[in-house]
Amino acid sequence: MSECRGSRTGLRIGFLVVLVLAVAWIPDARAPSKQPILTLDGVGASNCQRPFCVHSQLLTTSSGHDVIVLVVETYCNTGISHITDSSGLNFTLRVSHANGCYGTLWEYYAISAAQLNQDNITVLADQCCNTIVSMQVLAVHGANTLGVFDPDPSTPAVVSCPGKGCGDCTANFGKGTCSVSIQTSTLDFVVASTAINDAPPCGPHYQTGQVQGFTSLMPNQNGRFEVDYAITSLPQTTVLFACNGTDASVILVDAISFHGAFDT
Repeated sequence: MSECRGSRTGLRIGFLVVLVLAVAWIPDARAPSKQPILTLDGVGASNCQRPFCVHSQLLTTSSGHDVIVLVVETYCNTGISHITDSSGLNFTLRVSHANGCYGTLWEYYAISAAQLNQDNITVLADQCCNTIVSMQVLAVHGANTLGVFDPDPSTPAVVSCPGKGCGDCTANFGKGTCSVSIQTSTLDFVVASTAINDAPPCGPHYQTGQVQGFTSLMPNQNGRFEVDYAITSLPQTTVLFACNGTDASVILVDAISFHGAFDT
């Protein structure tokens, strides 16, 4: 009887050893990595409420290591002399595009190393008198602070309107559409900036009151300028910004890639 029990015990121990070894050989079933998260971390606000006096904004963020985007519209042949920042950020010109005296859009960017608290960004023109029409600054968290922008050759996309590459949205402020599209190569935070020729915002004729697929940061500054954004959920996405119901003169669309894109 004792020999029988001993053999059974040995079989059980042997079975447990085999089971442990089998489990050890099973591939590690790790939980899928979370999708990179791009978020809007702050939007600049001006303390000047008079028309055409917006040349500085205050920006507060909740995180550091943000990409700070600054978009400015100037009038006619006005250039930008320099940009001052109370936190010491250094802004680099990404792109600019002029459509005569219908407006010029300028896009700058900077990288913040730390959280910002009432950071003052001021834009100075190279000539006087209401030549900076509007500006908007915003902070993007979770962005690729090394490469910053999506390298797809379609970005940035910028057009003058009306025109062959843009369309004509001047017809009765609602019967035409001006549009720009880009192709993304990764998950992106897409920024669309529009210079407007003294008219309503881009989206009033859409059901939501905003351009489809986008969220408006500020619907319209002085009837001359607006900035919208979208966050893509898949790479290799065609993003279309279609402005309807206004008189757009310049549209600029750009894409900021997520942190970790392209092994950065």
